[in-house]
This record gives sequence, C-alpha cells and structure tokens, in this order.
Amino acid sequence: MKEKNFWLYTTGMFISFVGSGIQGIALPLFILDVTGSGTAMGTFMIISTVPSLILYPLAGVFGDRVNRKSIMVSMDFGRGAVILLLAVLAARNALTIPILFTVQVVVSAMNALFTPATTAMLPDIVKEEDLMRANSLVEAVSSFSYIVGPVLGGVIYALGGVKAAFLVNSISFLGSGAAELFIEYHQETKRLEKVKDIIIDLKEGIAFIRARRGLLILLLTGLAINFLLGPVFMVLIPYVMRVVMQFSSEQYGMLQTAFMGGVLIGNLIIGGVLAKTKIEKLLTRGFIVQMGVMFVFVALIFPKSIEALGYASWILFSAVFCTFIFMGMSSAFVNTPINVGFQKLTPTEYRARVFSVSGVVIQGIVPIGYGIMGILLDVAPAHVIALAMVLLELVVVLLFISKYVTDVSRELER
Repeated sequence: MKEKNFWLYTTGMFISFVGSGIQGIALPLFILDVTGSGTAMGTFMIISTVPSLILYPLAGVFGDRVNRKSIMVSMDFGRGAVILLLAVLAARNALTIPILFTVQVVVSAMNALFTPATTAMLPDIVKEEDLMRANSLVEAVSSFSYIVGPVLGGVIYALGGVKAAFLVNSISFLGSGAAELFIEYHQETKRLEKVKDIIIDLKEGIAFIRARRGLLILLLTGLAINFLLGPVFMVLIPYVMRVVMQFSSEQYGMLQTAFMGGVLIGNLIIGGVLAKTKIEKLLTRGFIVQMGVMFVFVALIFPKSIEALGYASWILFSAVFCTFIFMGMSSAFVNTPINVGFQKLTPTEYRARVFSVSGVVIQGIVPIGYGIMGILLDVAPAHVIALAMVLLELVVVLLFISKYVTDVSRELER
C-alpha cells in the first residue's frame, strides 16, 4: 500500500514538474516579447519568489495543522484552474502584463502552501528504511522534468504561443491533483483556533530545531554551502560561460542540461546502489566528490586553461560539459542525504514547520549572495572569486567532517 501511495505521489510530482518547466521557459519569452524590458523580467522574478518566502512560515504551520494530502490536492487543482484562466485570456488576446503579474502572486502563494506540506508528507508514505531511495527517486524525477520541460517549453511556445504553454501546464496540474486523490494518507492534526496559535506553532518549530544539535548542524551546513555555491551556479557560471569563455546560447543550454543530467544520474546511483548507506557517510563522500569537482572547474576557468584549450572551442566545451555532469552528480550526493537527514530527525508533527523555517533561512540568504557576487564580478576576475568561494567551502566541509559529522550520526542512531 505504501508503494502505491509513493508512486501516485511521484507521478503527480512528475506531471506538474514537466508542466511547470514548460511554462517556466514560455513565460519569460512572452514577457520579453511583449515588453522588451529587463525591468519587467526582474519584477516577474521578484513576485515569483517573494510571496513564497513571506508565506513559508505560515505554510509550515498549516502543513502540521491541516491534512497534507488535502493541501497537496487543493493547491494542484487551484493552480490548474488559475493557469487555465490565463490560457483563456491569452486565447482571447486579453492577457496583459498587470493581470499576469497579479496571477503570478496568487500562484506563488499556492506554491508556498504546497511545498512544506508535500515535503513533510513523503516520510509518512514510505517505510523509514526506504527513505533514501524514495528521496533519490523524487529528486531524479524532478531533475528529469527539468531536462524535458524546458525543451518542450521552447517548442510549444514556438508553435502555439504562451496560451498553449498555459493550457499544457494547467492540464498538468489538474492531472497531478487527480493522481494525488488516490493516495491513502492519514494525519492526526490539531485545529487552528486562534491567530495566537500560529505564533506558538512557529516558536515551537524554531525551538525544536535549536534543541536538536544534529538538525541544527545540517541546517547551518546547508546554509553555508548554499550561500557560497548558490551565487557561483546562478551568477558566476553564466557570466563565465557567456562573457569569458564566449560560448553560444546553444552551448550554454547544453551545459545546463549536462548539470541536470548529472543530478539525475547521481540520484539514480543513490536509489539503486547507495540507498542503504548511512546518511552521514554518504554526505561525507558527497562533500569530498563535490570539492574535487569544484577545484577542477576552477582550474578550467583560469585564463591560461582557457587560452590553452581555446575560447569557445569544442575541446573547452567538452571539458566543461564533463565537469558539469560530475558537478550535478556531486550535488545529488550532498542534497539528497541532507533532505533525508532532516526527515529522519524530525517527527511528523513538527515536520512541515521545520521544513518551512529551514527553507526560509536557506532561500532567504541566497539573494544576498547573488548581490555580493554581482558586485565582486565588477571588481575582481571571475576565476579568483571562484577559487575564494571554493576554498571557503573547503573550510566548511572540513569542519563538518572533522568536528560535526559524529554529532549528526549520534542523533540519527537514537
């Protein structure tokens, strides 16, 4: 029965991820075609993320107080209905940028309610010994959809415009919700009676994290790695690929696919071969692999390496492509065991709140890193910045391995 529930859960995720990937490519193209404005594009990115960050703590409380399956299904049906409205408006040439932005705020709020509840739900529908395999399969499905979705999105937008992308994404959410209806899930909840209860619940979630040393270590380690490497992936790497190495947009797209392919391969390896490996051992090995790959990447972007291999040459591209595959694999070896560690260390009655609080902390600090990285790229060479970031990551990894991994191991064995 648990197996059936897991596959319904995963199928629903896959359908909605592919649809979101399609719309994720089509929407920026539509906004730029209509406005030609970078400001409009930046505004869209802000309203796609800020409402989620603001509502995340509240969503965590709801995820522990309201049946998670009900939240999951209602948010998928809700997003499907809202996006279907956009498809109708686009088909009638009545879709304006203000309407699009307003609806995106609503969708972002629904995303915020959806994520903590569904993430907290997974450990309840699989056996504890299968948790690593389950997480790796969900992450594999996610990474595969991030490969397929953008490719389909470009084709669908070219053939049918933004209305076709909206229609496909709407159907994907409605289909996802339909699959999730058949999940058998039971959850003991406490009724939310007063606004004061929300504050009390949030304080309890924060106190729970602070009281669990292993959980706090995983959170701070993930926070540090995200702060250091997030800006490298999202700001420095695009800059290096396009401005320094002078790769074409097609080559850059292929490199992005290589990274997601690496994430897919890494999670398949975890699910198929390493599922029974202890979390702390897998995480330690993942950090070691990640450090090795990041140092290879830094070596490749040094000016002498680029000159030796040739600017925008296929030799340089092949070297970077292979590095990105291993970079994606190492990312899976780090992120998946951290997720499983959070799930195992948190009982179900606290889980959504813990995930929402940690999500706000980790996601909230990343934009600060983006801003710092942008400033640094204007005053220092990219390869020097990358080397500094990777050396700082090495310090974090060595601290974790030498000093804190034992604490995590001890709590996981309780």
